[in-house]
Amino acid sequence: MAVNNETKGSAVFLCVDAGTTRFKAAAITKKGNIVAKSEYYYSGSKEQYHEYSVIEFIEALTRTLKRIVTGIEKKYIIACGITGHGPTLIPIDRDRKPLSTGVGYLDERVKKYVWLLKGKKTDRITSTMYIPIALFFKEEFPDIYNNTYKFLQAFDYLAFLLTGEYTASSSSSGIKPWDSASLDQAGLDVDKFPEIHYMGEKIGHVTPWASRTFGLPQRIPVFAVGVDFAAALVGTNTLAKGKSCERSGSSGGINLCWDKPVKDNRLLSYEHFISGLWNVAGITSTSGKAIDWINKIIGLSEFALPEKRNMRNEIIFFPYLKGERTPLWNPYAKGIFYGLTTQHTKEDLIFSVYLGIVLSLRDCIEIIEENRCSFHLPIVTTGWGAKNDLFVQLKSDVTGKSFTKMQSEDAELLGIAIILATSTGYYDDLTAAAEHIAREQKTFLPDAEWFKNYTEVFQQYKSLQNKLFEHY
Repeated sequence: MAVNNETKGSAVFLCVDAGTTRFKAAAITKKGNIVAKSEYYYSGSKEQYHEYSVIEFIEALTRTLKRIVTGIEKKYIIACGITGHGPTLIPIDRDRKPLSTGVGYLDERVKKYVWLLKGKKTDRITSTMYIPIALFFKEEFPDIYNNTYKFLQAFDYLAFLLTGEYTASSSSSGIKPWDSASLDQAGLDVDKFPEIHYMGEKIGHVTPWASRTFGLPQRIPVFAVGVDFAAALVGTNTLAKGKSCERSGSSGGINLCWDKPVKDNRLLSYEHFISGLWNVAGITSTSGKAIDWINKIIGLSEFALPEKRNMRNEIIFFPYLKGERTPLWNPYAKGIFYGLTTQHTKEDLIFSVYLGIVLSLRDCIEIIEENRCSFHLPIVTTGWGAKNDLFVQLKSDVTGKSFTKMQSEDAELLGIAIILATSTGYYDDLTAAAEHIAREQKTFLPDAEWFKNYTEVFQQYKSLQNKLFEHY
């Protein structure tokens, strides 16, 4: 746990992010100073499944919050907000007990339901996220489904633990986790899904039980945030036309704030939570997961990007280890290494995985640009990938874009603080709060020669991708 006594005695916001592989919590002031921070890594599950132990969620919340409150004066906590990784559902019965582990969108068992709904809808926001998971429970675990009172998103389950309220949180009406029409079309019971609270709305207060269990003062208000990518957009100040955020998590993606919707089946495009704006996004399903995978295969204990000094016999890697979203939207896509020779080393193999992730990122960026959008401002990078300057520079060199880092790589936590600072009246709106709290720290510019070389590699990447479409 990191503790900073610089702002002792100041009001703080309690910010919680249940990430895909890493659970994080922090106490952050209205000026954006992180005065205490704690992390917890999940133990993981079988590779073919994408599950989360409810007991481990409770353990993660308990450990991180208790560490936080030992590093600050907890009487100064004035509000709490919780975000977390995208599509995971936990079925809860009428006695408030979980009926199953949480099942996530990358679970192999859910794929056929993603495929089934894809054939019925063009709305990829719904058809590839929560509804296939609920349909999986209904079809394969009918006893669990029938006894489910409410399905909760992972971060809503954590809010439920603190407040006792069955709620669903969403960043905006443009990207709701579900709606009545979509649930009806999938044959699901609408009343099993809780009422949606939107970003910044109060959903409840810390209960006496939660106070005893997690060491928090009673009656702290808990506010809706929505999914982690939305919190990251706020935390990177991606709140005006032309601003963008690149997220390096277990999955990755690029989000551009624009003033018009984009109609392209390879992308996501939906209303921003800032009125009059749109969020345009390209998503890579397994970026950080691909790095973790190659490290385990080779036997490395931590992420280590070899420094590239020349362009020789470049290996091209397609990071489709759990299917792919942009541009394929195919849960059955498979990862590929192309161009292996006896001259290649393990460092070449590791580098190719990092490079493949960035080639996928360039693919997403160029598809967005094909739709008359532009990245004329530096792209703000966040997540584990923002910790490694070599990786950020590689993104800049491959894409030809400038990248910048914030004061913390955990933009989701900063985003929660910005939302809470607005909801509790310290700032008039999100934009004003973000201007004060989110601070850019370092900018990376592309090298023209490297960009030229990587453009040749990218052209080969696209040529191979087109040839492989028919095999997925």
